[in-house]
Amino acid sequence: MRLLFVHAAMGWSGPARVLATVAHALASRGHETAVASPDGSAMARLVTRSAARPFALGAERRARADAARLREIIEEHHSDTVFVHAEGEHLMAAQALRKVGRGALVRRIGAGGTLEVTPRTLRAERWWPTRYLYTSEAPPAAATRSGLPAAVRVELGVEVPEEAAPPVRDPYAVVACIAASEAIRRATQVVRAVAMLAQRHSQLRLRVIGSAAADPDLHVLATALGLAGRVEWYPQGSRAVDVLDGVSAGWVVADGDDAALGVLHLMAHGIVPLAERTPVTARYLTDGIHGVLLSSLHPPTMAAETTVLLADAPRRATMGGAGRARVEREFQLREMLAGFEGAARASRDAARART
Repeated sequence: MRLLFVHAAMGWSGPARVLATVAHALASRGHETAVASPDGSAMARLVTRSAARPFALGAERRARADAARLREIIEEHHSDTVFVHAEGEHLMAAQALRKVGRGALVRRIGAGGTLEVTPRTLRAERWWPTRYLYTSEAPPAAATRSGLPAAVRVELGVEVPEEAAPPVRDPYAVVACIAASEAIRRATQVVRAVAMLAQRHSQLRLRVIGSAAADPDLHVLATALGLAGRVEWYPQGSRAVDVLDGVSAGWVVADGDDAALGVLHLMAHGIVPLAERTPVTARYLTDGIHGVLLSSLHPPTMAAETTVLLADAPRRATMGGAGRARVEREFQLREMLAGFEGAARASRDAARART
């Protein structure tokens, strides 16, 4: 199949990560995949190292120009199915496909997301039939309205290493913080909590992973709290197996796909996640079994919970094993890829039947 993944945002995010992962992995499976993203964007930089074919959108969003450029890409790539996330991408793709006169359109709703039926969404649906792909246990009501193609559930999945990470020799060596830039205020609470721990554990280091790692205010705060030489920054693009090496526990401060993927990657590596309780984090981990969920992010409480967890190696091993086992059972990357393949095939066949 010929699959086109469209991501029009400049920054890095969980949805971008999902599309980039699927595009690369399905290309490795023999599909002809391509990614359309703005020149100079985080996605465009990542796709240069991907098996998917890169196409450039303009760096600035202009509705007519975007649709015209996407039409060119669809015609050059001979795309069977176009995948999008955001409302603007949906409208752009629907307009382009209407001009092309063939192909299927799938809009993904991320973890914890809802579908708001705005005038722009209704216009896109009128221009071209849209199938919705959802991640929740039940489809959003708006995705199952009369007249729409049947919505498809595709659960998130991550790659599980063949072996769990070996037990760390010093549990107070490295603590991770997986954080999205949209959650920067919550990420500062993790930095404050680690600064409290560092007063008692001089060897402790913090590894900040995700788009929040590029935020200059977070760097300034770490310096002000005396952590300047004890924080490692990984903004994006690094493999989980590399950035999680030697980590004894990991905080996740994010929403939506970013939160779900952060929790799942830690669990897949046998590392215990700690997070604020939200519908997304509570769905992927059970408090006290796979990790630790707090009702709020209060630095003294966070420092205390982290200390208790790091000091109890048997508890960390039990939780880590339980989390890894759950990912192996329910959230494997291969299942997510099969779901995208199935959605693309059903959408392509339905589109061909219409023409």
